[in-house]
Amino acid sequence: MDLVDDVKARLATLRESGWDDLFDNVQKFCIAKGIPVLDMNQEIPVRGRSRLEGKTVTNLHHYRAEIFYVAIDKICVEMDHRFSERSNIVLSSFSCLDPKNSFSKFDVDKLARLADIYHEDFSNNDRGTIREQLETYIVHVRRHVSFSTCEDVQKFGFEDGSN
Repeated sequence: MDLVDDVKARLATLRESGWDDLFDNVQKFCIAKGIPVLDMNQEIPVRGRSRLEGKTVTNLHHYRAEIFYVAIDKICVEMDHRFSERSNIVLSSFSCLDPKNSFSKFDVDKLARLADIYHEDFSNNDRGTIREQLETYIVHVRRHVSFSTCEDVQKFGFEDGSN
């Protein structure tokens, strides 16, 4: 989840101050490849409007505001949609099952919260006993020899369905 937050912060920085570097790199690329570079101060008709209306914007405005900013904004909206607060809670909760260091990240409260989020999948009785079951589970796996050196679930063959 920290990485998702880092990517969001990088996108915000890119939106605020990344245009100049991007445009410089594009210009250098175009010059190196013999591609003509547009005059960014040239006025062009506003896209999506009739030319008869006479509204214009500069190439700079078109590429920076209508393409660069819009693309970054769409990526940010998609990330917010995919990594909503509820999704973040679920991912954070599942990270509690990381077997490294004898399940040092194990957190009964976060895992029990999953039963509340997915309440349709748990009976009232299950939700009432989940904390005790999780406490028993962690005691068991911390004492079990085969889990003592476990670094990830892959070592136990779970990814191929063999266990």
